[in-house]
Amino acid sequence: MDYDLARIDYTLCGITYPDALKILPVTEQKSQQKFVVGDKNGVLQCLSIKDEEPVVQFKTLPGKSITSVQLASSSGNSVDKIFAASGNEVKGYTKKGKVFLSIETSVAETITSMCVLGSDLVLCSGRTVTLYRDLQEVYCYLCDDRVLDAVAFATPNNIRVRLLVLIANKEAVIIENGNLYKRTYIAAGPTRITVPSCLHATDVCAFYGGADGSIGLIFYEESDLSSKCLVEGCGLGSVMCIGWFYNSSGTHLAVGRHDGSIQLYLINTDNLREKPRLKFTYFSGEPVTSVCGGCIGTDEPELLAATFSGRIFGLRSRRLVSGNISSSNTKTVDAFVTRRSKLETEIARLEKQTVHEREKYQRNTHSMFPGISAPPLLDIQYELSGATRNSWQEAKIISAVALDMLFIYCANKLDIQTDSAAVLSVCSAQESKNTELLATVRCQAGTRRLWLRMRVLSLGETHMEGTRVLIYILPAGAPRVARLIKLHLPTLPHYSKYKPLEVEDKNCSWCEMRVSGGFSVAEMTSWLAEALPGELPRPANNVAFARSHNILGTSLICRYQRGLAVFKSDNISTIAVLKDVISNCCVKRSIRADVSCDIPENYCIISFNNIKEKFKMEYNKNKEIEIQKAIRSLDLNDVSKNDENQQMLCKDYLKILQQSDDEVEETNFEELIETVKSWYMDWCKLSLNHFHSNEIMTLQNALEICKVEDVEEILTFKH
Repeated sequence: MDYDLARIDYTLCGITYPDALKILPVTEQKSQQKFVVGDKNGVLQCLSIKDEEPVVQFKTLPGKSITSVQLASSSGNSVDKIFAASGNEVKGYTKKGKVFLSIETSVAETITSMCVLGSDLVLCSGRTVTLYRDLQEVYCYLCDDRVLDAVAFATPNNIRVRLLVLIANKEAVIIENGNLYKRTYIAAGPTRITVPSCLHATDVCAFYGGADGSIGLIFYEESDLSSKCLVEGCGLGSVMCIGWFYNSSGTHLAVGRHDGSIQLYLINTDNLREKPRLKFTYFSGEPVTSVCGGCIGTDEPELLAATFSGRIFGLRSRRLVSGNISSSNTKTVDAFVTRRSKLETEIARLEKQTVHEREKYQRNTHSMFPGISAPPLLDIQYELSGATRNSWQEAKIISAVALDMLFIYCANKLDIQTDSAAVLSVCSAQESKNTELLATVRCQAGTRRLWLRMRVLSLGETHMEGTRVLIYILPAGAPRVARLIKLHLPTLPHYSKYKPLEVEDKNCSWCEMRVSGGFSVAEMTSWLAEALPGELPRPANNVAFARSHNILGTSLICRYQRGLAVFKSDNISTIAVLKDVISNCCVKRSIRADVSCDIPENYCIISFNNIKEKFKMEYNKNKEIEIQKAIRSLDLNDVSKNDENQQMLCKDYLKILQQSDDEVEETNFEELIETVKSWYMDWCKLSLNHFHSNEIMTLQNALEICKVEDVEEILTFKH
């Protein structure tokens, strides 16, 4: 890495949300900048740094959680206004902490992101994007899914504004005058967006950070909205925040991630589509919620960051950190000694306060008067992703305090993994309940972030409903309390990719299911939540959306309204699972519903032909893996491998053996075999044809040895 930056901790506030830390611009009198941060406790504070110690400029009283902080950005004017969003309210503050604006908006949900451009205020809340101008609502646009972030651009006529909005269904859209202007699909799933300062005010162009860790560019030119991936994710954590950092080397894109890493990428301002160059990486140990650059503690630029638990720290040149400066600088050494003395005094005060509170608690427990002793609710956030190519679903858990242990229980058989910062122990099941899972996860000291990977082992037993997983989370320290979180593993976990409804136009063999009965739109949405991962569209008069299978690429199209639902898929097993789930939900709710299916006669052979080449490729991969394992088990020495006179292995086998474990790709061959078998059995079930066990065994044997002609003959014979 090109930069040698060291961490220096400034202060600790409450839990912070993404994009809740901003640096105020430079004033004429001072080169050092102040910064403002809002937290979950509702406290907005403006601070400056003097001798590496925080100095509070102003601090508000606690209130509703502050979910977003923005600075006024009117062209040509200095930024001197601070806007903070709490719930459905927005307040404006001067740099001295005086409230000059307070507005209670009409949005129904909590404001998660906002943007200020001149007299225009853009609010993102749930699925809505609302534009206010001069404190008056101009329009409110309802998106297809949850709104993640938005930025505003001026139009050439300088009357209207164009909004570039990121949506949870992996789309980026341009909204102008309350109407959808342009849209584009981004497979990376962008989560955060920022605009380069070098752009003209009317140029619609922005950098985005993706859920898969990638970084890209969204641009609008020649009446077309498109995107370009500049940096691949490569296993990095999802992007939680992005900002800008400027130094003598140029303009840098600062990226904060869910895995606690921070990167600085040098960009070419003359050609934004050029691949950024990685200049610096730092790991903080917990999710980073905000990053931005400025002159905070010294006259030289540094990177300011905030973490989920509220730790605010700077990354500055190592030579400017007091602990690394030569002792010849008496002033700096004295400042370091003073700071250490203050820290020791603060620790002694906290220890004394802890002892006092413990004694007070002990007295209350022995008191004859009644009372309630309740520990505070642990601040924990968690997120469950859809199934990946290897069928694992990942649960990300972050905590404001260090974790000690996790207890995991599930009534169904689960395969479970965790990261290297924890030790997983699975308890043996009782003979009478051999389908249950009980596991413990013991964390390393100081662990605040953890991931768990889970997959259902016996999907055939859970087609009627999803799988519930209970996780009891115990933090380190006393008193010993736990928080319970409940995860739901759907029956169709692979359908996590969003697709446009135009996918229905593709030429394939569609299976259709129609459901009619006395159900509402909200009830159908809750039933689909048993089967599909992620967030579903909110109930409306008519709901329509499409999903795609992560491995097979098959599609699912859902359209429903009150009393009628239509589902189409080119995967017959998907229709069969949905039929079982919806039928089971109708029985539980005592709702009468008529279910009819339209299945093509030649479905199995058409679908197999669509994946034939993929099946052959996966078979060859699986064969290479088996050959590699077999050769390695022989324990051949280097002479027997490389001796040209007495070669024991052919060239093809040597090539396979020389491949490293990283070069050998994971194979989905076993999953494809099970998929084709499921197609055959589900086709027989839905088309009221009977099959025998020997037919399934014959089909499986043909699939395992990749006898494509025999497979086609079996799948065609029934028709």
